[in-house]
Amino acid sequence: MNQYSNYVPQQHQWLGQVMKAEQIILDGHLPPMEQLLAIPAEIRMKSPLLLRVECENGLLHGQLAGSKQRLEAALRGFAAQADESAMLTMMAMLGLLYIQVGDKQESKPFMSQLEQEWKRNPENCSGFVPWALARAAANAGDLVSRMEDVPELLMAAAERFREEGRPLWASFVLLDGLIFDPRKRTHPDWQFWMNWLKRRTEEQSLTEDVLRVLTSVNRDKGMCGRLPARYAYLTKAVLLNEAEERLPEELSDDVESGIYAAGAAIRRQLAEGMLDAAAEGLRLLDRQRRLVSTPAIEQLAAELRAKLELRAQAANAAQASEAAESPKARKAGTAKSVQPSSGKGLKPILAPAHESERRSTQATPAIEPSKWKIKLFGGIAFSQGNGQHSEPVWKRRKAGELFVHMLMQQGYKSNKEQIIERVFGEGDPAKRSNQLYVTLHDLRSALKEVGLLEDAVYAKRGVIGISEQIVESVDAETFMTLSRVGDQLWTDDREEAARLFEKAIPLYGMLAPELPYSEWLERTREQLLDRQTNMLRRLAAYYGESNEEAREEQRLSDWIALRPEQEEAYEAMIKLCLRGFRRVEAIGWYRRLERICKEELGIEPREEVRKLLWS
Repeated sequence: MNQYSNYVPQQHQWLGQVMKAEQIILDGHLPPMEQLLAIPAEIRMKSPLLLRVECENGLLHGQLAGSKQRLEAALRGFAAQADESAMLTMMAMLGLLYIQVGDKQESKPFMSQLEQEWKRNPENCSGFVPWALARAAANAGDLVSRMEDVPELLMAAAERFREEGRPLWASFVLLDGLIFDPRKRTHPDWQFWMNWLKRRTEEQSLTEDVLRVLTSVNRDKGMCGRLPARYAYLTKAVLLNEAEERLPEELSDDVESGIYAAGAAIRRQLAEGMLDAAAEGLRLLDRQRRLVSTPAIEQLAAELRAKLELRAQAANAAQASEAAESPKARKAGTAKSVQPSSGKGLKPILAPAHESERRSTQATPAIEPSKWKIKLFGGIAFSQGNGQHSEPVWKRRKAGELFVHMLMQQGYKSNKEQIIERVFGEGDPAKRSNQLYVTLHDLRSALKEVGLLEDAVYAKRGVIGISEQIVESVDAETFMTLSRVGDQLWTDDREEAARLFEKAIPLYGMLAPELPYSEWLERTREQLLDRQTNMLRRLAAYYGESNEEAREEQRLSDWIALRPEQEEAYEAMIKLCLRGFRRVEAIGWYRRLERICKEELGIEPREEVRKLLWS
């Protein structure tokens, strides 16, 4: 028998593995993911059942980028089999994914159809359908369901998973309900669900980890840390109120997690008295809330807004008191109103969110042509010398993408074919061309609302662009120009190159973070990240050659903070510490590198780095 199997083609052997895995799934169990992923992707992709399991694993662990393609492939596979129930499940999982990345436009057709099917034939819907509807209802949209329906939909999702014999997913729905609104934990059936899950923990150890978080009175980071990355982060942020500023890499596109990370940064900035930075961070957080909203997020935003207002009032009072006590003020005999140094831009932030949204929808009064400073790093925004500050609201995410793409081009323009190919991807040429012109209309409307003239965006003779007459500066363009000129001067005039790099580095930030993942935008972000990294590397080298140790150390620290996985940065920092006879600090940096290598890369640091300390 074994001798005969040697002649069986390898592909047939894999198909045998696929059939065994499918039978395990049909029997109500899950094959180990390591066993599943051992099957070559080209063979695995042909089985909708295996794709479904892989998609569930990706959704659970926050692997958003790869899950989308697999979900779409599984949806096509189940459609070919005319398996309506499985198709609805895939649509619901795609809807959940779109909600996580804040893509309301893409999720709308899925959610509308899922809502109809849930009302018409709930028995044909898996637990993923009411779960997706619950999360979509929180963001209103075009659904009949609204925020008040969310608890009922989540419990319906848990019930469907219970009927399907899937305690793991039932437990995660209940956990998601706590993350959605921690105040709603006293459901009448709560104890029933906890008892039911306790009887099912032997089936999968992860269910026990979730149950422990659900039932424990004294939760801690270690308990939450046993969950998959997304839920580990969100439980710490919401249930422990201990959000971390730095998101795990796999959650970089997860808008809900990003909101709590932004909140953590704002809290730190308020504690350090950085009111301008906190106000700007709150503006970004409010933009993100338009994409994903929960009662817990609304509570966080209200808390931060109140704290910012109190700090601004305190700063205002302190400066007013200081001005009143000054000899000049006493001599003048008048008390003048003094604005806090960090009060710039606070007023629109402190206004209630609904008021600012109401103002943004009102007709913008006509203004004379003027130039705008446009900010792309850290969030898209417009400002003028008169203090006017505006932020666009995109009806379609492609309008934002198109705007960013054009501003990154020479002269803020590009030909139609290049835009279609890069921003709209592959597909039917006529359909993509139509999408472009619909997007142009949305872009003009969004820019008109923030005060730009309608002809700011033009389309002439196959060229689409933004009028240079209305642009004073674009931070990303300034960043690129300073960096490129610095690169050109690096060989012949390092002093001048370093001066330009120092001007460019503070401008850098995440390019248009409010826009969800897209392939071309992600490539651009990576290119900008590489450019920032290269400038920090060169500045550290320059200050090392100039014996300016303090500046060298600062730029090495910035480099490590930006790219904590780059061993070269740690090596340079260790050498710097050893030159200054700071061996203990050098060992500390090595231990940090060692931990990063083991936990995130699964490797050991290079032997050359270790020998720097122990040769």
